[in-house]
Amino acid sequence: MEDAIPQGHPSGARHGHEADTIEVRGLIVFTVALIAVVALVHLVLWLAIQQAARKEEQLDSLYPGRLAIEVDQFPNPRLQQNPRSDLAQMKDEEERRIHSYGWMDRKAGIARIPVERAMEILAEKGLPRVPAPAPVPGAPPNTFIPPARKREEPGQGTHRAPAAQHAEPRPEPKPGAKP
Repeated sequence: MEDAIPQGHPSGARHGHEADTIEVRGLIVFTVALIAVVALVHLVLWLAIQQAARKEEQLDSLYPGRLAIEVDQFPNPRLQQNPRSDLAQMKDEEERRIHSYGWMDRKAGIARIPVERAMEILAEKGLPRVPAPAPVPGAPPNTFIPPARKREEPGQGTHRAPAAQHAEPRPEPKPGAKP
């Protein structure tokens, strides 16, 4: 039977129309409350800013003041006046060096020779033969790769471990055998 209650009229509701007048008292209370809240927020923010300013002054007093630098005090950048001629001059110097004889380090006896002459010498004699380093203990068999080790500290004498004398050679693969 609850379905028989007409919708839209809850029990205890007034019948009739809305009032045409505005309640001035409610409007005044709302306006005063809004002004009070805005004033309170401004006061709290002002106090926070004052406290932050005091902390900043205390921190600034701990460190010496920085001098203001005028913009005109900075030197101008040193740029190339003529980059094309600088590049051409550098290329000429390089060409002169690679096509001439000269000392790289006279005390050590290191000289430079023209590239063409160096290529001729290599074509005649081939690359120099350098003896293979002695086997190092701990390295894989039949390799010349030394194992990783700690670098020696400066001032300590360099010493090499004696070569392994009992290293067994790897058997050579037979022709036609698959690796």
